[in-house]
Amino acid sequence: MTHILVLSVVMLVYLHLWFLISVIRKNFGLVDIAWGLSYVVIVWTVFLHTKTITTASILMLVIVTLWGLRLTYYLFLRNWSKPEDYRYVNMRKNWGKHPNLNAYIKVFYFQILLASVISLPIQSVFYVTEGFEWYHILFLVFGTLLFMLGFAFESISDAQLKRFKSHPENKGKIMDEGLWAYTRHPNYFGDFVIWISYFVIMFYSLDVRYVFAIIGTCIMGYLLRYVSGVPLLEKRYKNDPQYQAYAESTPIFFPKFKK
Repeated sequence: MTHILVLSVVMLVYLHLWFLISVIRKNFGLVDIAWGLSYVVIVWTVFLHTKTITTASILMLVIVTLWGLRLTYYLFLRNWSKPEDYRYVNMRKNWGKHPNLNAYIKVFYFQILLASVISLPIQSVFYVTEGFEWYHILFLVFGTLLFMLGFAFESISDAQLKRFKSHPENKGKIMDEGLWAYTRHPNYFGDFVIWISYFVIMFYSLDVRYVFAIIGTCIMGYLLRYVSGVPLLEKRYKNDPQYQAYAESTPIFFPKFKK
């Protein structure tokens, strides 16, 4: 239970740090930057607190750090100096005289609590038993390949979108090139695959005591596809004729490679 207490304290400090930064800068949208970095904080906290080191735990430490820092850097460049995102602007309007209190509880505290649950596959890998039978190695290799696929989809599609938006002549146009030609949300699809890889890597030892950790992957997948990821952007462009034409020929989530 000690590791839970240590992680709780670290995450509370992390929560208050980002909340303070957001209040000072008057931009609750900065919580998006804190999201990816929170998993880096979690994985390093658990790693430094556990005594057993396995092949899977070292791999998890490396790939979560790589994924989290890339996402944090990308969102930092996109959001740090920009006006508050429209989602949080609308929230402020609905919160009346107590926007800071509402943001603290409903945005920052909730997201940190959510990250702690979603990260169960990441945390659990540091407690599973080591295994080196052929099927253990197969799980480990498969999980690594899944991570590489998801990371490629997420990072390449983000780079493609950023490059597309950097050209003034594309203002008002819909990105439908590169990976965006195969799915309307390649970055979210990539993120989903990454979270599947985390569970596969965690479960490589087939230690059934930790199979419950799949709840983290399931929650993340559900959020990406049905709550905070895909639906928000689809709703934003529901009255855009260009986007609707794009939607007719391009899958919403899982890629479809055209002939």
